[in-house]
Amino acid sequence: MSDREQYIVEVDGFQGEHSKIAVCDASGAPLRAIYCVATRNPKSGVLQFVDYGYETLEEARQAWPNAR
Repeated sequence: MSDREQYIVEVDGFQGEHSKIAVCDASGAPLRAIYCVATRNPKSGVLQFVDYGYETLEEARQAWPNAR
């Protein structure tokens, strides 16, 4: 992993007119949110996910203790 700062991001489901984000567990059951870890792209400034799909904030923090 690079030395860039890491951020824990809460991702919730979304249903829009032209797109959607479905958040569910491995069996397909809906979840309120998942937690992902991101770093900031140094050129664009955009946060990009580097790890995905933790079901709780505590799981994400345990896996990525230095993430904000």
